[in-house]
Amino acid sequence: MTWTGSAAPFAAAPTRSDRKMRLPIQIATAVAIVAIGGGVWYMTGRDGAKPAAQQQAGARPVNVVATHVTRGDIAVTFDAVGTLRANEAVTVTAKTAGLVKSINFTEGQLVQAGAVLIELDDREVRANLAVAEAGRRNAAQLLDRARALLVKQNVAQARVDELALQLAGNDAEVRAVQARLADLTIRAPFTGYTGLRQVSPGALVRPADPVTTLDDTRTVKLEFTVPESSLRYLRDGMEIAAQTTLYPDQSFLGKVSAIDTRIDPVTRTVAAVAKIDNEDGRLRPGLFMTVRLTLDNRVNVVLVPEESLVPVGDRQFVFLVASGRVERRPVTIGARSRGVVEVADGLTGGELVITRGVQKVRDGVPVQAEIVSAPAATGTQSAARPAP
Repeated sequence: MTWTGSAAPFAAAPTRSDRKMRLPIQIATAVAIVAIGGGVWYMTGRDGAKPAAQQQAGARPVNVVATHVTRGDIAVTFDAVGTLRANEAVTVTAKTAGLVKSINFTEGQLVQAGAVLIELDDREVRANLAVAEAGRRNAAQLLDRARALLVKQNVAQARVDELALQLAGNDAEVRAVQARLADLTIRAPFTGYTGLRQVSPGALVRPADPVTTLDDTRTVKLEFTVPESSLRYLRDGMEIAAQTTLYPDQSFLGKVSAIDTRIDPVTRTVAAVAKIDNEDGRLRPGLFMTVRLTLDNRVNVVLVPEESLVPVGDRQFVFLVASGRVERRPVTIGARSRGVVEVADGLTGGELVITRGVQKVRDGVPVQAEIVSAPAATGTQSAARPAP
């Protein structure tokens, strides 16, 4: 069958000779494409870095604020919280039952050690004491007579010994009644301020019934805890400065007077007590206070402003200005103070460190630095945690 028209519906199949002629052309085309691509890569790779470097070299310097790294002293301090309690405190109670005969103190009064606070009705006990003393006198007289007769051998030695034992028993009875009589008088065990009285004249009190409280607040004790890592710094006699919101503009100075012998296994802290003078009576037991301890004073250390630090993970960096360009340097920090940080490793002092504009710079970029004075770092300044 033959087709009429200008074209056949199917092209003729290429012959074997046609395929042999096209293969070299395809290979040559592929080689040319690879060569052109390699050339482009070579040119852009070599020349691409050059324009970037040229662009960086010709970039406008970034304006930053910098200060010189200084050397100075820094106080390693630790802030804790604590509660005040009286130097001595007791709830005064009755030792024996009785009716309140008299009350010899006023609430809030400063009483001396041994002062009579409460007197209970003692009429019955005094009568018993009189009977006991009469028995003792009678036993003493009988013994004296027996000893006189013993000299003349008109009485046996056994009778004398019996009367001596009887006198000793009468003496013991008198002392027992005297002790009961003393228990009817309630005295102050130490010098301090009396609290609210909880009895009235004529009231019946029983053993262990509270009658008032007594607190020695002329000196108060501040109890606080510190981490076990700070135990190496803690010692008796350390000065502390305590503050309370009740008097926000005043610090109360004291000294560490006692350190617990054990570390709490749960909180890993150790308890300590500091004594604070309170002659004016402004501080009261139970008051909440913050306490600052100066654990160590480090002299002539490298110091940088805290705002110059750039944390990256668990590492710290600073950006230095050297020959008009930025240099990123890792540092190891120590104690922190109010806006000042000790650099234990990485700086020696005198370097120019960027404090403002650290977010706009990176290693190697040109900068225009405005140099300002470094903040003062000498003196006792607060630190959130002691340095390791």
